[in-house]
Amino acid sequence: MNKIKLLVVCLLLSSFSYAQETNEWTLQECIDYALKNNISVKRSDLSVVQNQAAYNQSKADLLPSLNARATHAYNFGQNVNPVTNLITDLDSRTNTFGLSANVTLFNGFANYNTIKQNSFLVDASVSDLVQARNDLGLNVAQAYLQVIFNKELLEAAKLQLATAKEQNRRTKVLVENGALALADELQTEAQEAINETQVINRQNDLNIARLQLMQLLQLPYDPNFSIVTPDIEPENLEPVQLSSDEVYEQALTTQPIVKAAELRIEASELGLSAAKGSRLPSITAFLGVDTRFNNQNDAFGFSEQLDNNLGQNIGFNLNIPIFNNFQVRQAVQVARINTDRAELNDLETRNNLRQQVEQAYLNAEAALQTYRSNERQVESTKLLFDNLTKQKEAGAANITDLTVAQNNYNQALSDFIRAKYDYIFKLKILDFYQGKPLDF
Repeated sequence: MNKIKLLVVCLLLSSFSYAQETNEWTLQECIDYALKNNISVKRSDLSVVQNQAAYNQSKADLLPSLNARATHAYNFGQNVNPVTNLITDLDSRTNTFGLSANVTLFNGFANYNTIKQNSFLVDASVSDLVQARNDLGLNVAQAYLQVIFNKELLEAAKLQLATAKEQNRRTKVLVENGALALADELQTEAQEAINETQVINRQNDLNIARLQLMQLLQLPYDPNFSIVTPDIEPENLEPVQLSSDEVYEQALTTQPIVKAAELRIEASELGLSAAKGSRLPSITAFLGVDTRFNNQNDAFGFSEQLDNNLGQNIGFNLNIPIFNNFQVRQAVQVARINTDRAELNDLETRNNLRQQVEQAYLNAEAALQTYRSNERQVESTKLLFDNLTKQKEAGAANITDLTVAQNNYNQALSDFIRAKYDYIFKLKILDFYQGKPLDF
């Protein structure tokens, strides 16, 4: 019975291991996993929490403050006798208790402006978080496509190796029959070796691309890691229908980095208003309760003294700033500089975005032209290679011309695959600036 249980456990473990090894990640799964584990995204999330805490504190500053105090002291030498109110030489022990409350009634609206400022800073940090998530998603999509690209190059290299092996086999037969010279056989063997090296290089490129994607996901390297290869062809993608200016106008409304810059301008302006509020008078209200006990007062006990000595006070404070070592003026200047800096950052953000969109637009157009050119090149080199293959079999073409044609076709095919995925990714970048989801 124990052996049967052990066998069942082994089968379950093996099936689980196989399921893990054959599990393929989709692009969305890769993005979701990266968003949960990426350090930069977590750091942006902490910034949101920190700004939210500052916002909550600025609201709490409107509430009254309440503090209690208690002291226990020993007095030696000349002290006031609590019974006779005369200064005598005595030692005493005293206890004092108090409760005080303060609330700001008016301070030039500095508190209210600070609350609004921190609210905008929270929204700006949220936009930063969204931008960080979007950038990470774009990087994951690029690494994902790189894996697919190298997988396709590897498959093409394997097919080219199979073709080279078949040519080498046929050449050997012809050499054995005396139809071709030994040099032809050596040349086909050399071509087969070249294709074997290409397969090794393509496999290494695929491993590196897979490693880079896993590192982006914060995963340790696993040779069994694989992804889903979607059916993506440039013909299935909608080409760019908008102009560069139209894409830029959409980017201004969809990119969180633009919104974050705008929110920081509003926050800095409120910070300037809060700093200017310090020039105005401030009004605070206070309330206090105090009592005390002295052990030299034998006429009354502890609780009776606390009751007899109980006193209350209530009032208002008016503070009119006249001269404070230019602190307010300096604070206003710093706040005005922060406003100017926020406006410059907004302008720089918009300029950078426009330049990025223009570059992405030109890259997409150039990638499309390169893709179409390489597509025609693959067709022509393939026809030439197939034609020379038939001629060689008929004895009308030499092995050198066939080898050159094969190498040209192999290079054209590699260039075509590279151009295809380059064009696909360039289109996705434009989709990214238009606020479209990253999917294939």
